[in-house]
Amino acid sequence: MDALKLLPFADPQLKKRPEAFDFDDPENNAEELVEQLFIAMRKFGGVGLSANQVGIDKAVFVMHGPKMDEKVIFNPELVNVSEESGVMREGCLSYPGLWLNIRRPLGCIFKYQDEKGEEVIEEFKGIPARIMLHEYDHMLGQNFTMRASKLKIERALKGLDKKVKQYKQRNNYV
Repeated sequence: MDALKLLPFADPQLKKRPEAFDFDDPENNAEELVEQLFIAMRKFGGVGLSANQVGIDKAVFVMHGPKMDEKVIFNPELVNVSEESGVMREGCLSYPGLWLNIRRPLGCIFKYQDEKGEEVIEEFKGIPARIMLHEYDHMLGQNFTMRASKLKIERALKGLDKKVKQYKQRNNYV
């Protein structure tokens, strides 16, 4: 498998639900896919990466974060979310430099398959829950910008544009 590249944020593949990963299909190599996703996630500097973000039409993502070992999630299903929620800044590898304040549940329960195809039911809280829910959005053909108001997005984009202009001025770009 060649080095994985992020799809541009407007790519139509990011707006559709990826296909389920079939562990019985000899064409699907779970170990190789997971290894490539972790390499790409580290290279791009993320805490999570969905296969569809790099052009692979499979329902799988990898993640890691504070107080959490590396996780591999195949064919996730959201079972439940906590009633309590909180707002936190979120970014996405598909939208480099864009940060938005997003409200999400503080906890969630997912059913998924691990890298061996074994079913797991697991509860996530805090940052791991946020990462899990963010990556799960990609499994629904959605992204974090869909959870923010148009006004918040416009403000964030203006701020990003201002930072780019300042960077160019500091580094003598035309």
